Amino acid sequence: MLRNTMSIDKKASKFLPQDVQDAINTFITQTNIIEEYDLDSMPPEYTTNLLKTLGKYPEFINVAFELIDILNNDSN
Repeated sequence: MLRNTMSIDKKASKFLPQDVQDAINTFITQTNIIEEYDLDSMPPEYTTNLLKTLGKYPEFINVAFELIDILNNDSN
């Protein structure tokens, strides 16, 4: 069912490495699709890709860990 919702109109910052930009932007796009079609969940590949991409960079490893904590708390 298609819903009339407000989508997230954001993009990753241009100063980020290209693969991080791509992973973030893909995740945002998928989030918009979930919201638009009132889906229950996101395919895990999108989250996995985002976490793996962030984990490649020492400066983003804490962000990846914070996202993992959020996901773990959300599933409890």
